Amino acid sequence: MHADLEKLVAKKKIPEAFAARLDKFSPGNYVVHKSWGVGKVKEWNLPENSIVINFESKPDHQMELKFAFNLLTSLPQGHYLIACFEDPKGVWAAAKADPLTLVRLVLNGNFSGKDGEDAPQPIAPEDVEKNLKGRVVPEGDWKSWWEKARKAMRDKSEFILPTRRGELIALRGETMSPAAALLEDYKKARDLRTCVRLLDAAKPETLKDDHDVVLELVAALEKDIEEGGANVKQQILELIIVRDELIDALLKSADKGKDGTPAADQEDEGIRKLMAAIPGMTTLDAVLAGISSEEIVAFIGDVPAARQKKIYEALPDALGGQWLSYATNIFLFGGSKAIGEVAKYIIAKGEGEQLYQDIRNGISRQSLPADVLVWICRERKGAAKPVFTLALGSAIMNAIERDASDGGPNKGLRLRNLLVEDKQLAPDLIRHVTESEARPFAKAIYDSASLHDLDRNLLLANMMKVHHGLQEIVLSRTKVQEKQQLYVSIESYNQRKAEYDELVNVRIPKNKQDLTVTRAEGDLRENGGYQDAKATRQVLMRRSEELARNLAQAHPTDFKGVDTSRSGMGTYVTVVDPEGQEAVFTILGAWDSDPDNRVIPYTSKLGQKLTGHAVGDVIKLPFVPGEKPVKLTVKAIAAVNP
Repeated sequence: MHADLEKLVAKKKIPEAFAARLDKFSPGNYVVHKSWGVGKVKEWNLPENSIVINFESKPDHQMELKFAFNLLTSLPQGHYLIACFEDPKGVWAAAKADPLTLVRLVLNGNFSGKDGEDAPQPIAPEDVEKNLKGRVVPEGDWKSWWEKARKAMRDKSEFILPTRRGELIALRGETMSPAAALLEDYKKARDLRTCVRLLDAAKPETLKDDHDVVLELVAALEKDIEEGGANVKQQILELIIVRDELIDALLKSADKGKDGTPAADQEDEGIRKLMAAIPGMTTLDAVLAGISSEEIVAFIGDVPAARQKKIYEALPDALGGQWLSYATNIFLFGGSKAIGEVAKYIIAKGEGEQLYQDIRNGISRQSLPADVLVWICRERKGAAKPVFTLALGSAIMNAIERDASDGGPNKGLRLRNLLVEDKQLAPDLIRHVTESEARPFAKAIYDSASLHDLDRNLLLANMMKVHHGLQEIVLSRTKVQEKQQLYVSIESYNQRKAEYDELVNVRIPKNKQDLTVTRAEGDLRENGGYQDAKATRQVLMRRSEELARNLAQAHPTDFKGVDTSRSGMGTYVTVVDPEGQEAVFTILGAWDSDPDNRVIPYTSKLGQKLTGHAVGDVIKLPFVPGEKPVKLTVKAIAAVNP
């Protein structure tokens, strides 16, 4: 304890327990502030209740001792931040030469500072970045250095690495082989998803000399596979595949000696035990036989493509003659991440024509999911070439309109974006048909309320390069649109234009970033942030489409020069009821409405009833909004903007 405090305790001016707390802020000790960083206590003056601290960003900063208690956290001796504060350049030089030097410093010196917690604590990767980036590791070097550090940690069994967001980096309590470390982590795993990730990260070449431990790991795997419940069928399938890949890699490595030449002794006891265990292990086809196609479509898209391929290859052994209908169901309903792989397998097995017939039936009934339609479009010059016909265009437009009217999923949005962004898609659909055959598809595009005006025009322009006569559709529709043009006030137009600009330039890009961030967290089906971002995107896109259509149709006006001989848009209309009470109605543009103040759009029913009258005319309208209509006499008509 500091000598100043010992004197105060001896004179019984402060309790010993309080002195012990105060001692952590005595000169020579280290503290940390959330904004000013690490600091070293330079001096204090207990009688005046003041303390002077050299912070990273505030040297010789004086503050009251009571504020120091509340705002600062003391750093125990040996904490890694102290070394980073005292010699950041030296720490960085060592970290550049060997990243694990700094990682070990952090893990061995990450003390909590709480009483009774003397051992170093595990640390979150984001805390490592927050405390080292810019303090020790230059910001520009952080990304490459941290990648190098993580790769080095993966090669060392002394480190326990996170397998998903929210987990911590830690050091093992004892030195052990890579196989023993993997087995320990596997047994500690909280769920089978973590088990799969651990095995994914394992390197077979580091396990080959520890067969007894590998056998124990295989036994633990087999137990989890046998006891896994209905809610972890995806993980059970993946565990079987990872287990088989691991064993296969170990057996292949045993076929060669350390120099790469064939090993002289193939009677290794560990290898014999491993090979003897294989026949009794649960097989992939045995598990698949107990999973219905309705169950597998719920998760097959989350399985990596290479493992999907192994699952499809096991279907014939698992299901016999029923494998094709099972695989077709995956194709139709397994989602975008499953369609390509399962289609490739069906075609490779010689059953492509049956698949194409099922697709043709779905196109004619317009019942194919948006994901399948997207796949056909993208594979139109490859695997889907036999079913890429004009009939597909009708199915595409039907799916887009259905999604828009139902408030459907982003799958429909993907289809619409593909149609708009792939400039050759629409032309390819009509390239091998006559102009008269192409006309209904062109009309469906141009009349679609689910496409922006600009998008419709661009699509038709691209299609005109194939059939010039489709230009007549644009000309005929333009005349109709001119009749439907809306007049709006400049103020209301600017408000909607500002809303549209904010959606397109700010809110939609931010939502896209939110989707990217939340998608990176994994497990999309249980990711609340990702689902919220998806729902928000749907609302934003629909509103932006609505505003784009409205703005394209609107004609902003300031209402100058209106004719006041009769009531109409841009006029004040003064009316008198039978009792002599007056009221003024303001007739403005299609987007101007304030019923409480009798501001009405010319397109409304009330606006149409008020329009076209001269002074002295009698009309039947509600004098007070919401009440019964009464006979009103037009007393005066004036211009809103003379």
